[in-house]
Amino acid sequence: MEIYLLVILVFIAYFIIRRQILIKQVNLFNQLLYVEKSPEKYIDEVNKLLLKIQSSRERNINLIQKTTGLLYAGRFDESITILMDEIKKIPPNWQHIYYHNLILSLFFNGEIDKANDVVIEAKGVLDEYQKRENNKSAIEFVYAVSDFYNDKGISRKEFFESLSINGRNDYRIALGYYFLSKINALENNEEESKSNLEKAKTFGKGSFIEHI
Repeated sequence: MEIYLLVILVFIAYFIIRRQILIKQVNLFNQLLYVEKSPEKYIDEVNKLLLKIQSSRERNINLIQKTTGLLYAGRFDESITILMDEIKKIPPNWQHIYYHNLILSLFFNGEIDKANDVVIEAKGVLDEYQKRENNKSAIEFVYAVSDFYNDKGISRKEFFESLSINGRNDYRIALGYYFLSKINALENNEEESKSNLEKAKTFGKGSFIEHI
C-alpha cells in the first residue's frame, strides 16, 4: 500500500513540475516574441527544445511553435516546408495553430491558390475552433485575410479596423494596420494608406512587417 501511495505521489510531483516548466516556457516565448519583439530569438529558443530527446507529439508541437516565429520573421518558405513536410500528424488541440500558420505563410508568400486549397481543407476544423471564445478572433482573422486575397478586401475593412485597436498583441495590431493600408490603397486613399502602413511598421517592429 505504501509503495502505491509513493508511486502516486511521484506522479503528482512529476506533473506539477512538468506544468511549471511548461508555464515558464510559454512565458519565455511570449516575452521574446511579443515583448522583446524578436522572432529570431524566439526561433533560437524553440531550436534548443528541438535538440532535446522528446516524443513525436512534443516534437510536432515544438515545430508548430517554431513556425509562429518563422511567420513573423518573414521566413515563409521555411514555415511552409515544416508544416507541410515535417509534421506528419497534427497534435490534438494544435490544429487551429497549425492551419493558422500555414494559411498565413502561404498567403504572405504569394501562394494564393495553395492557401485557398488549405482554407477549404481546414474549414471544418477552423469553424469548430471558432466556436470557442478564446479562438474566435484568430480564426476570423484567417478568414479575413483569405477574403482580402480573394478580392473581397474592402468588405473586411471593419474587421481590420477593430483588429488595429483591439488586437491581442502588437503584432496582431500591426497586421490590422497593414491590411487597412492595403484596403486604403484599393480605395485610392493614398494618405490614409501611408499613415496606416507607418503604424503597422511601428507596431510590427522586429517582424517582417517593419521592413515592408
